[in-house]
Amino acid sequence: MRNVTLRQLEILRMLAATSSYTKAAARLNLSQSAVYLQVRKLEQEIGLPVTEQVGKKVFLTDGGEEVLRYGHRIAEELEGMARSLEHMRGVEQGQLRIAVTSAVNAFAVELLARFLDRHPHVNIRLNIANRKEVLASLERNDVDMAVMGEPPQSLDLVALPFHRNDLIVIAAGNHPWVRHTNIAQSDLVRESFVLREQGSGTRETVLRYFSEKGLSVREGVVMNSNEAIKQAVKVGMGVAVVARHSVLVKIESGYLRELSVEGFPLRRAWHLVHRKGKRMAPAPLAFKEFLIEHQYARTAEEQAQVLP
Repeated sequence: MRNVTLRQLEILRMLAATSSYTKAAARLNLSQSAVYLQVRKLEQEIGLPVTEQVGKKVFLTDGGEEVLRYGHRIAEELEGMARSLEHMRGVEQGQLRIAVTSAVNAFAVELLARFLDRHPHVNIRLNIANRKEVLASLERNDVDMAVMGEPPQSLDLVALPFHRNDLIVIAAGNHPWVRHTNIAQSDLVRESFVLREQGSGTRETVLRYFSEKGLSVREGVVMNSNEAIKQAVKVGMGVAVVARHSVLVKIESGYLRELSVEGFPLRRAWHLVHRKGKRMAPAPLAFKEFLIEHQYARTAEEQAQVLP
């Protein structure tokens, strides 16, 4: 087993995650033939097949699952070594690997910029994806932490709410309802909705909210970008539910308008999320502490605004 490589273990892990040689090769920036070659070399080394094709999908054999199990342990040990060395280097020579959902992209980048003002030598690796992909990154331990809306209760995660996130209903600036107040939700769902793609946290929140009210959303256009959704609403393709902070500029310019709908805005929060038991290196730990400061500073500011 001396010739089993970390690259082969990484390829096996990606095959397990994607069930496809093509997708695994794309994610690893390798050719499909290179992936095939490394899998064959791994099989020759252990003397057992590690994958099997069933229809169009690739699955791991029992031998492949066993290799993958040890591969995870090796990856965890290497991660522990990297973190130990990073602790020796300290915050300023450290790395922060963070994933953010696309809905929080602009806000998270602003926070990271402010964090870099305080720690200018921290190396940041930022991954922007939808909620499903961000959760997968956490599960694979590819990132130290993530910023997202509502984290799932089913995964073994620590979630720190640190900033309010109000979800509002928007429409084009010339929509006939812009002067209406307290629009009934039963009327709203007759409108065509511009929605995010499957796996988006905002999409799940919107559909779940109306479902709990016994209402069905009329799905019009589906898009995988918040910017595309804003543009679609602007030209009259439908209404949408978005984070208020993401549309303030377009609302102020008059291109979009916030509709007055019963039950809205939906009071939500942005969360900093990491795996439970995660051993934090100095850089990600410093970012977590930075967000806690942000949380308390914002709370004090909001309290001051309501004082006479």
